[in-house]
Amino acid sequence: ENMLETTEEYLQDCERIIQLYHDPNPYAMSQIVLAPCQPINSYPETFTETVKLARAKGVRMHTHLGEGENEIMLARWGKRTLDWCQDIGFIGEDVWYAHGIHFNDQELQLLARTQTGVAHCPVSNMKLASGVALIPRMLELDVPVGLAVDGSASNDGSNLLEEMRVAYLLHRLNWSRKAPSGYEILKLATRGSARILGRDELGQISPGMAADFFLVDFDRIEMVGAQFDPASALCTVGLKGSVDYTVVNGRIVVRDGRLVNVD
Repeated sequence: ENMLETTEEYLQDCERIIQLYHDPNPYAMSQIVLAPCQPINSYPETFTETVKLARAKGVRMHTHLGEGENEIMLARWGKRTLDWCQDIGFIGEDVWYAHGIHFNDQELQLLARTQTGVAHCPVSNMKLASGVALIPRMLELDVPVGLAVDGSASNDGSNLLEEMRVAYLLHRLNWSRKAPSGYEILKLATRGSARILGRDELGQISPGMAADFFLVDFDRIEMVGAQFDPASALCTVGLKGSVDYTVVNGRIVVRDGRLVNVD
């Protein structure tokens, strides 16, 4: 109990941070999301008040669901976690959940109807032995899905390129031909993640999009043969090192595999 902020302290700090840093405009470099911890680790009013504040301020919401907490929620509140979130309004196009490993099919259909997003974190899920999210079924239903690394305490590497290859291999192992292709996993990491963040101007290289991209030189020994399927190579072959260039908002921040602005 003594480790928990009061709901009032939490809300006051959220308002302060939104006022200072949230930029709602396209191409914004700083946006704030209200993200209380899992429902089993928070006061119920923290979640209910988050919904009110987020919708009043026009910011998105996020938490971690479907990660093994349903039994605790059933014992405590008599309902599964997603049902509880639906009851209080913590669901919808402005919400995404990390993990979603233990959603049943009825819950996946609810996510699709409400266009609530899921951030898939395969490395964390494997490290914690949490299970395998039903990503092929989510994609079939058009649940918004992105790719993420979870927190460093349950990932250790926090490498999104590694996450792509692990996601590809994990679902090949579990789903065989029904698994997403390497290119589809690449799209989850880019367009899919932009979608669950509500960032229509991010996630792909095309006119009108933000100038955000990275470049990999395939003229290296570990990429021999990869040029025959470049759209899938980062998932099928994988990149065992730094990218060569990274451009953020039109500015080069990595050049020849080294950070430009950090010694």
